[in-house]
Amino acid sequence: MKKEMLTISIGLVLSLVFISGCIEETNNVKNSNIIFVDDDGGADYTSIQNAIDHVVNGGTIIVSNGTYYETLRIDKSISLIGADENNIIIDHKTGDTAFSDEVVNISADNCTFKGFSIMCANYISDVSGIKISSSNNIISNNSISYAHKGVYLDTVSKNNTISWNKISEADHGISTYGSDSSNILNNNIFSCKIYGIYLYGSDNNIISNNMISDNALGIRLQGSTNSKIFENTIKNCSQGIRFCCGSTDNVAYYNVFMQNRDWNALDEVSNQTNHWDNGSVGNYWDDYIEKYPYANQLDGIWDTPYSIANKDSIDRFPLVNPVDI
Repeated sequence: MKKEMLTISIGLVLSLVFISGCIEETNNVKNSNIIFVDDDGGADYTSIQNAIDHVVNGGTIIVSNGTYYETLRIDKSISLIGADENNIIIDHKTGDTAFSDEVVNISADNCTFKGFSIMCANYISDVSGIKISSSNNIISNNSISYAHKGVYLDTVSKNNTISWNKISEADHGISTYGSDSSNILNNNIFSCKIYGIYLYGSDNNIISNNMISDNALGIRLQGSTNSKIFENTIKNCSQGIRFCCGSTDNVAYYNVFMQNRDWNALDEVSNQTNHWDNGSVGNYWDDYIEKYPYANQLDGIWDTPYSIANKDSIDRFPLVNPVDI
């Protein structure tokens, strides 16, 4: 009788353990609206990708300081938040990232990716920091270095906001390929080998309030139309802004061009189809007085238009003083 009771008791205990384990795992998957990650342990996960795999659609992942050797694939609408972009590092030096085209791939709409430092310390050609193949995402307050493309928006992406990021030592700081209606705002892009910002076949974008310095070419638009470029500082680049290859109906105004070595602006599209002022305000050109020593100023505007290099485009309302951006 005692032996039978002991057998029954053990069976009940094992059943409870099994049931408890199933409930815990189910809760972990189905009710994980907020997940915490810490590579040192003590949180829900030590891996960011594991957290992405288990968070619910629309959920939030909060990542603690540390270095995470991972490739991230974000395929659901989530917020991925780092506590401190300077101390939360996603590094491609080990693992499968070296064989991937990007460190972070965002294929879902309506994501937020904020507060990380993406390091490509062992620079590999054609590896991008963040690739976006979706729409209505926010990429902000990140630091990206030594990537082929710091942030890359491909042809299926629309209406994304790239803001308050620091991007350096890339080939292209921010690059779009057929991506329309995005906002590139308040970024610090410097020391890029080819372009600070490059728009290819991308229309109706806004580029504003960016610091673009010490790049080979600050901003290039190729086959891109109806974009607005304003309140940016382009300085210490080999070349400032270039419009080419069918880039029409773009407007650039209220920008500061300083200490760019070859030229400040080049417009290769004829017939003044691009505009270098907004109808009342143009740009600040640091070589203006050198080119037009006899010009007069009126209410902060020079009375002689500034000619853009190569074609017949002009800035009709060049600024006397640089804009404080």
